[in-house]
Amino acid sequence: MTRKFDKIFAGRIIKILMAACCLGGVWLISHTVFALPESENYQAEVGDLSSTPTLARFMDVLLLMGILTCFFISVKVKSFLRDGELASGWTLFSLSFVLLFAAQLLSLSITFNLLNISVSIISVIRLLSIFTLASGIYFMKKVLS
Repeated sequence: MTRKFDKIFAGRIIKILMAACCLGGVWLISHTVFALPESENYQAEVGDLSSTPTLARFMDVLLLMGILTCFFISVKVKSFLRDGELASGWTLFSLSFVLLFAAQLLSLSITFNLLNISVSIISVIRLLSIFTLASGIYFMKKVLS
């Protein structure tokens, strides 16, 4: 019975990770596609109508909601595990989503001119998020193998 539960649970983990990868892909595509209108050449030709296009802001807000959704899913999965062996990996997943949420929120606050902080701080927070996500995957792989 535990093997069947492990297979079902592993399938759910893979689905959640795939959803997170899809959200990351949406983020990457939105930043790649909308980087052209923010380039200096484009601004010089068209004129500085706005510093950030509305669609890019919308995609950033959508990404923020996706990160929050992933956080709640990881917390829900961790609550199913209680204090099991995989709980530490899911705790790190949750922490990585919190860090990514904070970085995205800071990025949006810069976009809307609410805060005036360095972009390198946001990059460091995103890097920490990637490291916590990778360490969560490492701990879960260690437990599952």
